[in-house]
Amino acid sequence: MNVKLRVLTIGVLFFAGHTVMAQKAKRDTTTKVKDIDEVILVGGIKLDPAQKVGAYNVVSKAAFESTPFSSVDDVLNGRVAGLNFSSASGDPGSSNMVTIRGVSSLIGTPNPLYVIDGVVVGKGSDNASYMESWNPLSAIDPNAIESVSVLKDASATALYGSRGANGVILITTKKGKYNQKTRFEFSSETGVQDRAFDKLKLMNADEYIKYGGILMWNSQTQLGTTFTDLKGATDFFLENYEPQYDGTQNTDWIKAVTRTSSVVETYNFGVSGGASNTSYRIGGSYYKNSPLVKTSGFDRLSINTALDHKASDKIKFGLNLNYSNIKRQTYFGGRASANPVTSSIMISPLRTVYNADGSYNQDLGEGSPTPGFNPVSILEETSQNSTINTFIGSVNMDYQFAKNFYFNSLYGMQAQFIKEIQSVLAGHPVYTIMSAEQGFLGDARSTIFDWNWSNTVSYRNVFGGRHNVQAYAGMEYQDHTYNNLNVLTFSMNDPRPYFGFSDTQIAGNTDLQWRQISYFGRLNYTLDSKYTLSGQLRRDGNSTLGDKKWGNFWSVGGSWNVMNESFIPDAFSSLTLRASYGVLGNIPYADQWGPQYSKFATLGYNSQIGWGDNGGYGGITSPGNTALEWEQSSHLDVGTDFGFFNDRLKFTLDYYDKLTEKAIFKEFPAKEAGGPSEYYANVGNIRNRGFEVVIDAVPVRTDSFSWNINANGAYGKSMVEKLNVPLVQFKGETSDGSNELVALAPGHLLGEYYTYLWAGVAKVDDAANGIKAGDGLWFTDGTKSAVTNDKLKATEAWIGKNAFPTYNVGLTNEFKYKNLSLSFLITGQFDFMVQNGVRSYTQHDGRFITRNQITDALYNSWTDAPGAENYNADGPKAVIGNPSSSRLESSRFLSKGDHIRLKEMKIAYSFGELFKNSTGINNLTIYARGTNLFTHVFDKNLNYDPESTSNSWSWIGKGRYWYASPVLRTVSMGVQIGF
Repeated sequence: MNVKLRVLTIGVLFFAGHTVMAQKAKRDTTTKVKDIDEVILVGGIKLDPAQKVGAYNVVSKAAFESTPFSSVDDVLNGRVAGLNFSSASGDPGSSNMVTIRGVSSLIGTPNPLYVIDGVVVGKGSDNASYMESWNPLSAIDPNAIESVSVLKDASATALYGSRGANGVILITTKKGKYNQKTRFEFSSETGVQDRAFDKLKLMNADEYIKYGGILMWNSQTQLGTTFTDLKGATDFFLENYEPQYDGTQNTDWIKAVTRTSSVVETYNFGVSGGASNTSYRIGGSYYKNSPLVKTSGFDRLSINTALDHKASDKIKFGLNLNYSNIKRQTYFGGRASANPVTSSIMISPLRTVYNADGSYNQDLGEGSPTPGFNPVSILEETSQNSTINTFIGSVNMDYQFAKNFYFNSLYGMQAQFIKEIQSVLAGHPVYTIMSAEQGFLGDARSTIFDWNWSNTVSYRNVFGGRHNVQAYAGMEYQDHTYNNLNVLTFSMNDPRPYFGFSDTQIAGNTDLQWRQISYFGRLNYTLDSKYTLSGQLRRDGNSTLGDKKWGNFWSVGGSWNVMNESFIPDAFSSLTLRASYGVLGNIPYADQWGPQYSKFATLGYNSQIGWGDNGGYGGITSPGNTALEWEQSSHLDVGTDFGFFNDRLKFTLDYYDKLTEKAIFKEFPAKEAGGPSEYYANVGNIRNRGFEVVIDAVPVRTDSFSWNINANGAYGKSMVEKLNVPLVQFKGETSDGSNELVALAPGHLLGEYYTYLWAGVAKVDDAANGIKAGDGLWFTDGTKSAVTNDKLKATEAWIGKNAFPTYNVGLTNEFKYKNLSLSFLITGQFDFMVQNGVRSYTQHDGRFITRNQITDALYNSWTDAPGAENYNADGPKAVIGNPSSSRLESSRFLSKGDHIRLKEMKIAYSFGELFKNSTGINNLTIYARGTNLFTHVFDKNLNYDPESTSNSWSWIGKGRYWYASPVLRTVSMGVQIGF
């Protein structure tokens, strides 16, 4: 059944040149003096920017306002050192992959933990039942965000215990201010989108016909016939494989299923203010996107409120509430023929969309071999409509109950209600159990409810003006539930989506829950504002583990503010040295629904709903593992922050070393055991090492002109140091959980490519080795000392690269002249490889006679066809059926992913004081912006977006391009008004 119930440092923000330093600076390097707000952790515990110990970034609201992106994780791309981003789809609301300092687990999503106003909302895991994918973070309006803090090392993340090992992203929404008169803000932006990078060029009708003739000429032996010239071969192709062609058809199937461009609109409104004891803010936004794929859409209405009240000098309360309503329409995903985006690149241009009588043409050859899979009819006669209502709210209290003693309590909750309806009209057998006369209807209702309650007691005091002591102790309780009810039928007799029009229905429900209880403490000591020591301890108990549910985790760190020493050279304007070390626990699957009961043996029934009859038997799905325990990640971080010229030139350097021991992965019992083939166990070690650098410079700053330069760079690799078996592969061609080109083994990169080594095309005959000119060749092994044209005689070998960039860089420049500003952000990723997951279809070397391909199949494939000879091609001789299997997995599918992208450019004009004084409007800014404007790749053969991933719930999909809704380029104009 096509239902994916997925059971389930420091850096500097560079946006418009506004550098937010993760330390208390005396001046804002853009224009004005400014203090940086503290980062608030669990239970009111603060990371004091004046005495920085941990590695973290603070990203300001400027990056999120009126953004064309649908979710916060899109915006962070390129703005944080050590953060790597990739997207499974450009369709708004689709899931993304975000990694901070590499991948630390062998299973589960590598995404960091997201916390919104103290509410632990998870890791952006896909909760969809019918949607292609769903990113829960899309429920959060980026315009409501005040700041985002990205926590990286143990000192910064330890207080989040088992859920912070991948890093933590803290999102703080906007609030009002005390003693501020009421202020109104309005902004709007409208943009046009198209493909950011897509050089995949398909053959038109003439090219397709030429290729067909060449294929026939190359395949005379297989056909048992002989041609005297290429025209005869071409005529044979048309007569036998495209007999319906009348000489006029030239269908562009991509245009048939996608819009030329899409439109994105945002509207935002906010009111804020406050009196001496109360501050408030209420805001709303509307985001509408009509993506490239026809019939798809994304509409989000959001409301957010914040209220803070000081009941007295000793007690204050806070309330934050965010609500969003999303209406989303998607389409069949994956790499099956039912996906209209994928099938549109495979159908012959000689086939028409409609028959002469106006009905859909379902005779589409091998591009869509099943009648009813015309991609236009799939779009128009099937639907996947979803409504998602999300509530995220928190209430908190701070109470000083005695001198220097404080109590903080915070309750947070997230409730998400998802309704998904999939409808398929009769005649489209998307599920094999469907008959030609009846349709399909599926209705899935999901409720996800998470809540956490933390209580903290703290003591804070300064003794003798020298000794600053802060001590915290607290506990936290988390509860997470998932409930899903799914009803479906394959016997719909009416297009109206109601089960009353069906003959029989099938229903199923899933109820999952897990809990965590934690006790934590933190002690900070600062002497003379020079030397800071910080230590924290956390004890976590998690219900998803075996008999050992509890673990103790800790971190220690220190910093030295050298600027407060008398011996510091005058050349420095700031200098801080930092170091931290700690051990964190992790449960990689906890934030994805399904494996919560891995301790227990489970039974399963052999249900084939959607694909055939039930098998009628049951068995043990998993034997369970009562010995399953915590992963343990040891983090070492050493860093420094220093500046020159009154901090107009600043550097931040960090080195990290993270070792994850007892990594959870599959244990493989002996086949002779006769039971389940695998179960979860603690079986591996992973090490992440890297270096990060941030540079912030202000070359020019005068009363009328300023120039700001900001740059970040990161180096990092993830290695598997220990594993329970010598080699693990992920064979399979089409599922999200498979990837035939990657593997795991001790001593190799995590997810390193391991496959057959492509050796190119034979240019001349080699009779001694049975090789003919035009044959595809493979190296026999990793030594590359010999080649063969028989793939069965080749062995797989390690490539030495994986899909995670070794180097990530970001560069921002901002120029300001009076009221005019120009800024741009350039990002780059280097030293990694990506794979084309659809290449076996788009350049299939003759395997599918009536399936369209990219133009390289015609212009860059070996042939001796008269008049079309090509003896120096990179592609092998195409032969019917592709008997050499040259289209299947090998390093031929891999390309260098190195690229540079103009991620964002913005030009803005703000009206000056004369306008403000005459109109009473405090701010009026108009601007034009572009995102993903230009992408330069360093591999001439790379024809797809290098930031692709086929899924976000596992590292296995990283770097794999499945032809889906593409990453988008946006050009927009907007206005901001404040009064």
